[in-house]
Amino acid sequence: MKKQLYEKMESMFHLIEHQYQDSHPLELMLWQLARGNTYHMRVVGLEGIKRFRKEHPDCSITFKPNHLSEADFILLGLLFRENKMRVVTEGGANLFIEDIDIFQDVIPKIINHNFKPGGEYQSMSIAKYLSSRGAFKVYREPVEITQDDGSIVKLGQKEILSLTRAYRYHLVKENEMYVTFPGFSEVKSGLLDLLKKNGMKTGRSYTGKVDGFHHLPFQMDIEASLYTDVDVYIVDVNMAYEQVMEDENFREITRLHDAGISKNEIYMQDLGYIIKEFCSDKKKGNLSIKFGQPRKIDTSTLKDGLVGRKIKIAAHKYAEETYNRVLSMQPIFPANIYFSVYDENFNGIPVRVMKEKIDHMRDYLRTLTWGNENRRVDLYYIMGYNQQIVSANEIINRTFQNFNAPDRHITDIDGDMFVVYNKDVAQQYKNHTAHFFEGLKK
Repeated sequence: MKKQLYEKMESMFHLIEHQYQDSHPLELMLWQLARGNTYHMRVVGLEGIKRFRKEHPDCSITFKPNHLSEADFILLGLLFRENKMRVVTEGGANLFIEDIDIFQDVIPKIINHNFKPGGEYQSMSIAKYLSSRGAFKVYREPVEITQDDGSIVKLGQKEILSLTRAYRYHLVKENEMYVTFPGFSEVKSGLLDLLKKNGMKTGRSYTGKVDGFHHLPFQMDIEASLYTDVDVYIVDVNMAYEQVMEDENFREITRLHDAGISKNEIYMQDLGYIIKEFCSDKKKGNLSIKFGQPRKIDTSTLKDGLVGRKIKIAAHKYAEETYNRVLSMQPIFPANIYFSVYDENFNGIPVRVMKEKIDHMRDYLRTLTWGNENRRVDLYYIMGYNQQIVSANEIINRTFQNFNAPDRHITDIDGDMFVVYNKDVAQQYKNHTAHFFEGLKK
């Protein structure tokens, strides 16, 4: 990026920039209580990242997670703040809503109707809250922005790309640690008409399937390292849920999109559902957050001759490597095995056949390695006290604890048959670990 263009984009940083502030202790405690009410959390690898950061304060670190839930944004931010790590996070512009207030609208309408805002908890828009907690925007489509002075700024695709690139340079120049979600996933719904992504949508996966990491975020990281002469390190992050918070709500979100409902209304439906899940008194599920080893982006061969082409090739390489590393870290939950037994239409399965097929999967998983590094698959959540994979009956029992309840009837046993009542939800958990079972003959 030429200096003149960077300076022009720098004058527009106020449209997307973060304003990182420390969390109030009460706020942090409330988020911790909400998470503890919802998940048993297991964190792997973060201590190594903290040590690395202490040893390399003059570098920039970019975290690249998969993206299965809007809660990723909240849970990662909370985890970093608990560990006193300043990390900023990229969020879609649709999240930064100016005309919905946290204390006037969200808390009274979603959490507690008797809440009366006052004192320092009087007013704050969702957009202000997110930016003050270290979130910065990324626009996905052309937009007209009305500024405080009434003037209008028009951003087309070209301006959006230039602004995003320039802000990435800014983050790297400031030695920031930052999160971007590079995943994209196939969409099989009316969302295609809205997103115009030729069958692919960026960001959160509604189906549990992530079909790769887009090269463009990595290309920006490489360009930023070259432009600023600051070392950039990539950290793979795997977010895995025994139960994705909004797994039953994805169908409703898609329906609202198809019905042409405003983005603000859709986001309130989405946000409201997640907040209610955080606050509800239900059985807790398991949450796994795993961090890989930092990998330095090698720019030594990208400085002479055909630089643009070399950068793009390198970006594709880093995107593919990171995607495979993130997938290889995915743990297997009982529901992943249970729902993977079903055929593509989720037809009923006799009890005897279900147990036989699960036993077949158990044998397969005992020695399974996956990915370019032949990493052993993470079986933590299906291991018993004796360090052996639990029985087929136990896998079924644990699945039913989360997916068979009066208010959550995803699967059941009907006579001598196991049946699935909500195929959309079942497909998500099948998709989470589909890459591991591709070589299994059923």
